[in-house]
Amino acid sequence: MFEREFSQLATTIRDAVTKVREAKSIVTRRQVRVRRRDFSLRFRPDLGFASFAPERIEEDIWDWREQERFQDSLVKSLDEYKSLEAALGPKAGSAEGFARAVSFASFHGLDDKELMDLVSASARELEGRPLPVRVTAFIDGLSISESPLVLSDGFSLRQPTPEDVAEYIVLDEYGSFSFPLGEAWFCVVGEFVLDAINTGPVQTEFLRTVDALRLFRVGGIAANRYVMSSRHSFLNGGRMILGGPARRSRFTYTLSSSDVATLNRFLRDVVPRLPDPLHLNMATTESEIAYTRYSDALFQDGPSERAITSAMTALEALFLEGETELTHRLAQRVSLLLRVLGTQPDAQGTYDNVKKAYKIRSTFIHGGSLEAKDRPQADSLAPVVLEYARECVLAFFQLATPKGELLKQIDRAMIDRVGVSKLEASLTPVAHR
Repeated sequence: MFEREFSQLATTIRDAVTKVREAKSIVTRRQVRVRRRDFSLRFRPDLGFASFAPERIEEDIWDWREQERFQDSLVKSLDEYKSLEAALGPKAGSAEGFARAVSFASFHGLDDKELMDLVSASARELEGRPLPVRVTAFIDGLSISESPLVLSDGFSLRQPTPEDVAEYIVLDEYGSFSFPLGEAWFCVVGEFVLDAINTGPVQTEFLRTVDALRLFRVGGIAANRYVMSSRHSFLNGGRMILGGPARRSRFTYTLSSSDVATLNRFLRDVVPRLPDPLHLNMATTESEIAYTRYSDALFQDGPSERAITSAMTALEALFLEGETELTHRLAQRVSLLLRVLGTQPDAQGTYDNVKKAYKIRSTFIHGGSLEAKDRPQADSLAPVVLEYARECVLAFFQLATPKGELLKQIDRAMIDRVGVSKLEASLTPVAHR
């Protein structure tokens, strides 16, 4: 709606900046930057990756005081600027921000395509239309057998480049400064793009996608650092760096091109069902609670009984309602559900494994620990129980049958052939297993 006005102002400003530059009447100052390796980014497969020597970069930049004078004395007096302000009405403040962005870009060289991209973005944002938001994430717990791996139209995984792990430090008369960032281990770089009116929904959707990857297979997938960039005015055409405490897991997996079609469907169907990743502490349903416990299990350090205990509490959230004989009932229900689902056909083996895991869980949660001779068994049991928890959590997210009714069907299926048929019918919506 306002693209014509934005375009006219941008063209006029670019011409004015070009003119004063050619007349050498722009006051500049020398800026010195150092391009160096950001050693807080740790590429797990190759800790020596991109260990390049620091590089000094010198360039002339427009003195900020002169930029202010240019805006006040020239830009704001332009007919095109006044015309845009009048057209915007109560949103007239957007004209000033747009003019500053165009002036700055013009100083560094603004071609026609870049100019029109800037015009289009400003007009779309003003009209409340979505703009592309890009998330570049340093992802751990996941590796790829080929690069790039395009998982969907807006999500791909690739190997890092030296520029991914470079940082630029500005030097002045007082020295240099960089905002300290926590250590972030990663195995692959993810590129996630989504159109949105602000960055909030994109951040939520991206983190939900990371959560879904933990359910595709057993893997402690984490985005310990990610960068969000867009042309939204509140970012000034720049980016913001986000992340949290570094999370590392012993449980990992690899994706290849043969997984792409299946994973694409999986993400499309499962991501919308997952809880808000920014408010997991507010999880209230049995599926949400079980997911948070399963996720905690993936990132447990120390002895395997920690992971086993968290995985078992996830299963308890799904399969128990305060009954007696907890070990037996839990093992029965888990083994039967997974047998009917078809993911674990050896029901007796599942039953035995759940009972062993519950014993370990009970010992650990009451302050005990395993003897040295029993630790190898716990180490081999942990990934098995985590797989049970993954399959059950994933199934419950896809089910419409209430927990109480489903448990009744499971119990009935143990003694009644008709009950098995009813359970199979209830499990029909479980497309991803």
